[in-house]
Amino acid sequence: MTVSYQHLFLGYEIRDTATHESGVGEWPHLSAVTIYIENGHDQDLTITIRGNKERTTMGSVELVSAFTVSAGTAVSYTLAPETTGWLPYIYVTAKAATAPTTGEINVTIITIEKEA
Repeated sequence: MTVSYQHLFLGYEIRDTATHESGVGEWPHLSAVTIYIENGHDQDLTITIRGNKERTTMGSVELVSAFTVSAGTAVSYTLAPETTGWLPYIYVTAKAATAPTTGEINVTIITIEKEA
């Protein structure tokens, strides 16, 4: 099996309470993918996972309801077409209720491809 990684946020520093959009990644196959989120900030972040039919954030839809990633923790969320639906492009948004003063966020899409 081949494991591949797409970084949506990599070393991204949030210092306000605005909503921040990550880069757009691909969900290329009708199989599960895992989103791994590391919140290295000193404040909790509210995260949403969104999808789109095109490689843009405009016109996207929410695939997963907003959830909190506590300061200094990491979580993973697995998307499966049977439970979340499937769209070829995905990204995340991150928002802090209180502006962080230190830290960064990393968000990675992890996929596994079966070799023929």
